[in-house]
Amino acid sequence: MNNLNAELAYFRQKIDADFAEHLAYGKPLPSGTINAVVLESPFANVLAKKKLEELVKELEASYSVLQRNGATVSTQFREWLPRRQKDINFFYWERLKRYYLDRGMLPPQVVATLDRVSNEVLGYCGDPAESDPWNRRGMVIGHVQSGKTTNYSALICKAADAGYKIVILLAGLTNTLRSQTQERLDEYFIGRKSVFGQVVTEPMPIVQYASEKRFPARGTSRDKDFRTEAASTYGVSLSALNEPIIFVVKKNLTTLRLLRDWLSHENHGESISEPLLLIDDEADNASVNTQKDPGRVTAINGVMREVLSLFDRSSYVGYTATPFANIFIDPETEHSMLGDDLFPRDFIKALDPPSNYVGATRVFDEDGDLHDPMVRIVGDYRDILPLKHKRHEAPDVLPPSLLRAIRVFVLTRALRILRGDGSKHCTMMINVSRFNDIQEAVQGLAYKYLEDLKSAVSVSAGLGDDALKDPVIQDLCEDFENEFSGTEFTFDEVLGVLHGGLKSIVTATVNMRGGGLDYSNYKDEGLHVIAIGGLALSRGLTLEGLTVSYILRNTAASDTLMQMARWFGYRPGYEDLCRVYLPEVSYEHYLYINEAIEELRSEVKRMQEIKATPSDFGLRVRQSPTAIRITAANKMRSAKTMTIAQDYSGRHVEGHVLFNDRDINRSNVELLRNFLSGLGEPERKPAGKSGKTMPSAGWQGIPGQEILRLMSSFQFPAQHGDLSRISGDSSLLADYVRDRLDEKLGEWDVAIPGRSARKANSCKDPFSLGISIREREKGHARGNTYRVYGGRNRVADPADAKLFLTQEQISAAEQAGNHKGDTKYCMERDRPLLLIHVFSTNGELAELRDGEPPHDKLDLTDPVVSLSFCLPGTSKEPVTRTYQVNQVYRKQLDLLSAEPDDDEDAIAEGDYV
Repeated sequence: MNNLNAELAYFRQKIDADFAEHLAYGKPLPSGTINAVVLESPFANVLAKKKLEELVKELEASYSVLQRNGATVSTQFREWLPRRQKDINFFYWERLKRYYLDRGMLPPQVVATLDRVSNEVLGYCGDPAESDPWNRRGMVIGHVQSGKTTNYSALICKAADAGYKIVILLAGLTNTLRSQTQERLDEYFIGRKSVFGQVVTEPMPIVQYASEKRFPARGTSRDKDFRTEAASTYGVSLSALNEPIIFVVKKNLTTLRLLRDWLSHENHGESISEPLLLIDDEADNASVNTQKDPGRVTAINGVMREVLSLFDRSSYVGYTATPFANIFIDPETEHSMLGDDLFPRDFIKALDPPSNYVGATRVFDEDGDLHDPMVRIVGDYRDILPLKHKRHEAPDVLPPSLLRAIRVFVLTRALRILRGDGSKHCTMMINVSRFNDIQEAVQGLAYKYLEDLKSAVSVSAGLGDDALKDPVIQDLCEDFENEFSGTEFTFDEVLGVLHGGLKSIVTATVNMRGGGLDYSNYKDEGLHVIAIGGLALSRGLTLEGLTVSYILRNTAASDTLMQMARWFGYRPGYEDLCRVYLPEVSYEHYLYINEAIEELRSEVKRMQEIKATPSDFGLRVRQSPTAIRITAANKMRSAKTMTIAQDYSGRHVEGHVLFNDRDINRSNVELLRNFLSGLGEPERKPAGKSGKTMPSAGWQGIPGQEILRLMSSFQFPAQHGDLSRISGDSSLLADYVRDRLDEKLGEWDVAIPGRSARKANSCKDPFSLGISIREREKGHARGNTYRVYGGRNRVADPADAKLFLTQEQISAAEQAGNHKGDTKYCMERDRPLLLIHVFSTNGELAELRDGEPPHDKLDLTDPVVSLSFCLPGTSKEPVTRTYQVNQVYRKQLDLLSAEPDDDEDAIAEGDYV
């Protein structure tokens, strides 16, 4: 496609011009538009048919991408940007916008959304034309590798255009990440290659997209973080700023103190009148006091606040994909010396990713479209490199699954060459330890194996049919058949380019001892690398062209685990080649945490609908079940009491974890038999013309007290945080119901969903209601628990949440678009719904994947029963309760933190790399 760049630029300009109004609202182009534009162009009779098809494919991939605006929670604030917008010369933003569009770097629909969202965020910041003192605090929630840099680059450009004179960008904990961020800002905002001491600075391509030459001043460079002497020599005095000045600074105590002192000295100790925009990238990381070493973290937090306090007018905007630490800051905490804390008291903006984003739901949800092709479970590491190890326990060999992953990476490199992407970056990530010594040992072993592959391919790849006599070629062929036989190429074609593809692959460590990646030095030929590291691969760093990831980590801290997922992002033209190798325990943690993150994002949307403030939102989330899942690892391990305000509004809470105990199951069956006997005859058809969807057996208008008695007696294991007994005989959900018996939860519908008669199960209905029992044969048995669908937190069928809803309600739910999954149906309910699930396992469990630990014995006998609860939406505030947490519940929280965070090591290092 590289030789069609001129043609692509022509078509982008034409489509953007002809469909400008259409694209500005983020709408997809009408079907057939791209094909018609290409075939009616001057190129139609010049280019070969195959080239025309390539153009259409590339353009359709770009113009099919959609992105929504996301949701916002904010305080009441007079918006200033709309009234000033027509008077602002948006030089920096217009230059960046043209750069994105004309080079095809972002789809036009995404640029349109970026324009709207960055206007919104800037509008929530302070007005730089307002001379009276002000300070604003906000947060933008993105997704891992989803384009936060793109978003805050647009914000910086617009802020500079609107009159902000000083921009400080805090760019993570490592030199590698800070340098990469500086390069991005050179490209998107500064317009010059930031290297101090050069007589002539190299212009960046973006300067071609403006009719005049304007450049901001800078106080940092690609190779140097902030230093007083450099800023004084090459920067600009704050008193003589014609253009804004930007500092891209590592989040390091020494560096931040130097910057603070320099700013204070520049203004002779007086408060600074020029407006400041401080952007905190990875804002949950070291900016707030949630780590084990509170003195150290508080020092970084404190000096950040000291910098802000130097200015009469300042806006702080934290960017993060894992916002939990920020939300759990106490919004009432203030310190007279340091000024306001960093809680985002003024606004919280949750970004929606573009439709082509590869994120946790697509990868880890078992219904995700990339789950099966991408996820590979490994287990052969245990005797070689166990998840829990010490820094001196370096391996002598690599696990067979890691050798296979390296071979698969080599194959993806060859396939990308065949697809015309041979000169693009291509990366494999190996993240197996937080210890540098072990990373370097793994790097040596990976290097040796890579050399063995190169040698074998060099000797045997050209031998035709005899090539397969080489054991290495046999392994590669087997891996190809297992992983890539569905691609458009054969193994013989792959073998033909493998030697050339392998030659350029190198190995590198990326850690605090100085290793790094510099993709900018390989723009023409591409960097093809196997990167081995820990922290530096777990936070913010973009691994260009990442195709294969191998991760062995035992952390369950939500933010650390999600940030390790550098495979999230955008994989145009090769997402089908990407693979992720990880242990079963990590896979299940990803499932668990993704659910909590999605719950938090949906909470932003709900709080937006009821016009709540960030402080309301912070209090609500901190006292909710989300808090238990997210902060248990670093806040609740030693807790004997917990203050929680559980909120299950609009949720379907499913009993997906059961005791693996036949006696407890029999007791639950008998409990349900007695409960149902008191309900009378079930309804089986819609009454009159109500049009309601009906279960195999159902009852309406059941008193909430009856449901509560059932909930209190039904036995769920401690692994189910919502339904198990947290204190005494009570669960979080039972208390939520108890608090609302006098309103929306006073009367319930009850349903037993079955399966169609033509798929009858031989298992007998234990309640003698003529129900055809469902089958569940994909469960996991681990210790004393049985998970009905293994890693999925489900027991219900997708359609169960629609039961007792009218067709009008179902249509309204599906057209609303504000909620996902079962929540959209729950929000339409007039009454809550109890679902009684009856199923058989037939003694079967899920088929084990490679590396997955074996099942324990299944101790359940058919039929098996469970419950789930569909709760209607409500705006009523949850009731705060303090629980004396029992020992079993605390033990479950302990399991959420099996390994110290990488971030703690980095902070303890002091002036770390």
